[in-house]
Amino acid sequence: TGVYVYMHHTWWCEKETALHFDDGKDLTYALNLDKLGHYTASCLASNGFSDILRVIGFSENTSLRGGAALSSVNATIIELKDGYAPYWGFSLYDETANILGAFYPVLQAKVPFFKNINFKWSYDVDYSYNTVYYKYKIATESASAYSFIDDYDRQYFWMTFDWASVFCKDKPKYKFPYCIDFAIGFSGQNIKAEQYGEFDPSYSAADTHHQFFIGLDFNLTKLFKKKNVAYYVCKYANFYHLPMPALQVAPKARGYWMMIKVG
Repeated sequence: TGVYVYMHHTWWCEKETALHFDDGKDLTYALNLDKLGHYTASCLASNGFSDILRVIGFSENTSLRGGAALSSVNATIIELKDGYAPYWGFSLYDETANILGAFYPVLQAKVPFFKNINFKWSYDVDYSYNTVYYKYKIATESASAYSFIDDYDRQYFWMTFDWASVFCKDKPKYKFPYCIDFAIGFSGQNIKAEQYGEFDPSYSAADTHHQFFIGLDFNLTKLFKKKNVAYYVCKYANFYHLPMPALQVAPKARGYWMMIKVG
């Protein structure tokens, strides 16, 4: 409900039209990084719904499948809202990412190897780094409509690999350094430059590009062995990638002691 209310004021504030499908704009939006956002958010929601169903008393299988189904319904409701937006529309690609993310925890439970591969999100909260999107909102006098969800220059999506669980099965994995995983990160820079270009010619669509990283990740779920309150706090905090050493490998090499921002 909170996400729905927030997006209603920043994303769906235009007059509604009849329900329609996206006409192709979605495939050029945010270098498609939003698909990773849909996937990761649905995976998080699926875990949350499943844990609630377990607490209520449902079986493990019912909780897993029920969590995936509820996450899919939750995301579909939001996607349907996009279907009434004048500029956008219902995106089959977004919906596919939603469903794949929602059912990934089911895959992890049925094929244990996939428990070693997880997906995370991180965000640059340093607003001294004025992104193209932020400048565009200021230039168009629509700063009140600024949405952190839409500012993809500040967002990073990570796929982590639990090497200790694969290669050190006989070791106590809750101890250092077994709580350190490998990570591959994805982001973008100068997103929405083609829109801001009319206010500052120094920006153009040619400046927009993906960024790729390799680095380390701190696996918070390994701090506790028992599934108590602290474990579940760490489980959901673990969906956020904490600042860790990383190397940008494309479009140019650049190292970071702590992966916080890209200037």
